[in-house]
Amino acid sequence: MKSGASNTVPLVSIVTLNYNGLDFLPQLFDSLRRITYPNVEIIMVDNYSDDASVAFVEKNYPEVRVVRNPENYMYAKGNNVGIRHAQGKYVCLLNNDVEVEPDFIEPIVAAMENNPVIAAAQPKIRGLQKRDYLEYAGACGGYIDWLGYPFLRGRIFFTTEKDEGQYDEPAPVFWASGACLFLRREALDDVGLLDEDFVIHMEEIDLCWRLQLAGWEVVAIPQSVIYHYVGGTLDQANPRKTYWNFRNNIFLMAKNLSKRNLAKRLPIRIFLDSLAFLSEFVKGHWKNAFAVVRAYYWIFSHSFIITRNRFRTQRLRRRSDSEVLRKMYPGSIVLEYFLLKRKKFSDLLFLNRFLSRINHVNIDTHWRHKTGVQNVYEK
Repeated sequence: MKSGASNTVPLVSIVTLNYNGLDFLPQLFDSLRRITYPNVEIIMVDNYSDDASVAFVEKNYPEVRVVRNPENYMYAKGNNVGIRHAQGKYVCLLNNDVEVEPDFIEPIVAAMENNPVIAAAQPKIRGLQKRDYLEYAGACGGYIDWLGYPFLRGRIFFTTEKDEGQYDEPAPVFWASGACLFLRREALDDVGLLDEDFVIHMEEIDLCWRLQLAGWEVVAIPQSVIYHYVGGTLDQANPRKTYWNFRNNIFLMAKNLSKRNLAKRLPIRIFLDSLAFLSEFVKGHWKNAFAVVRAYYWIFSHSFIITRNRFRTQRLRRRSDSEVLRKMYPGSIVLEYFLLKRKKFSDLLFLNRFLSRINHVNIDTHWRHKTGVQNVYEK
């Protein structure tokens, strides 16, 4: 791990948020000690842990700057604290339950340096437990379908694919995973930080959507690789996750879509979410069913917050929905996955048409610094 080692390459600030994550921290920080990028600072933001996390890091990893929050600020607010402390041209939000490859920074910084319109990027994310499989929360970059359901290159709903190099091409994406999210400081100054009203889940999708509305681009760079512990933060079947997913997915659409597009989509989403509630209820998954009800209760009882945040977002708009939504999949992931049994990204019905309209961003992962030095990190 090197800090301030070079003034010829941009400073990258790695921000990791921790809450009682002692079991994960040795693997994370040991892997960060092996990175090859020469100019980094590492910040751990602690969300008022009551385990020995802070003492452990201060004793064993003195190069890590620890910022202590006075309470658990959750994901969005906690990471915003770290971003405000960061000094880098680029900020990497990195979960504490990951392990990184030594050269995971170089391809992403190269792409962002070579194309100043790229505001956010993610690496290829594999599972920490099953390293030959793409990971549930990040895989090779995220999209949403016509109705706002998120999915990934390499993961649709509950099906994750084995990594066989099928998604190794860098690509424009709709959203980059918060498990490892590189952000350009200039773009954050333009559109703002993570929306703290999301609290946890989908705040990175919201940020990427806002960036695109303001004219920026989001990409996935699979030449960079990390490993993420599946379910390390919140298990997929947890009713809390059900609540946050339903709550924040509707919140996401209400903030970012134009009035016309929101009016077309919202009634269908309410209908489909009602079917999801009935399905969970019939199966006897009452906690999950109740979580859907609680999510909609929050939506309908917090109209002021939603309206206020929508106004702030729409004020940033420099692109029309037609420009941004070309990276929104034109079909229905729900229909294709559950009824047509299309479980893989590569099997999607409208994939060719979709890919032909999104591949518009120049992505160069080779390092070309202004001095003319090319590929200085190649070994």
